[in-house]
Amino acid sequence: MMETAMVTRKMMDIVRVIMIVLLVMVIPPVSSCRYKFSNGSEINLMMVASAQQNTPRFVDCPAQNGSDNTLYTYNPCFPYTYPPDGQMMACSTSNDVAVCQGDEGYINIGTQDSATFNFDPTSQKWIVSYYNSIGDKQTNVTLQCTTDQNDTLIVWGETKGNHRSVYNMTLVSRCACVDGCGTPILPRGMSVGSFMLLLLVIALVVYLMVGYLYRRFIIGARGIELLPHLSFWMDFPLLVRDGFFFLVRCGPHDMTYERI
Repeated sequence: MMETAMVTRKMMDIVRVIMIVLLVMVIPPVSSCRYKFSNGSEINLMMVASAQQNTPRFVDCPAQNGSDNTLYTYNPCFPYTYPPDGQMMACSTSNDVAVCQGDEGYINIGTQDSATFNFDPTSQKWIVSYYNSIGDKQTNVTLQCTTDQNDTLIVWGETKGNHRSVYNMTLVSRCACVDGCGTPILPRGMSVGSFMLLLLVIALVVYLMVGYLYRRFIIGARGIELLPHLSFWMDFPLLVRDGFFFLVRCGPHDMTYERI
């Protein structure tokens, strides 16, 4: 009994490790666009990000500042390449771009991994700050909470600081509210059908692994008998054939009722 209990415990540990690995493959990791509070609440911008991989959510937004004639592109959470043809590759996925400024060329003015959340006591709002790789450009995205379902980016434009250029924007979104949005259920860029197929594959892998371990260590099976529910899988092709003929003939085929 003690040996069986130890084997069962080892099986469960193996299954747990497999499930953790599979879940890590499916569920996107916590990124720099989430800020978690000590009480468990959070600000989560993942649902603001573009649903398509390698593309920005907000494209070529003009500045409200009349002296700033450049255009701005922004996507929280995930890097992208813009423009799509790869012109002036400073704004590319390989450079971890979050905010891009475009005029005659394109400049990366903030990377994803540089994102920091800060609370501004004056405006009573949270601000996400991004910096470029050399630190001479800073983009501040003020988070403005709203109940509206639409997300809006307001670009105020560039101002010159003492040591760097500063770009100010406001993101108006329900996801800017504390606990306003959660993490999307579907992995980014995956359709419902693809997600369901992935879950089916995961379930099949877990089924085969658990069945194998159970039959190997508990029952002591060997060879082909390690396959769980062996008799069912051996009969499965015949069951599929019978089901096909049943559909084609619109019912069971009884030879006793045939007439010449």
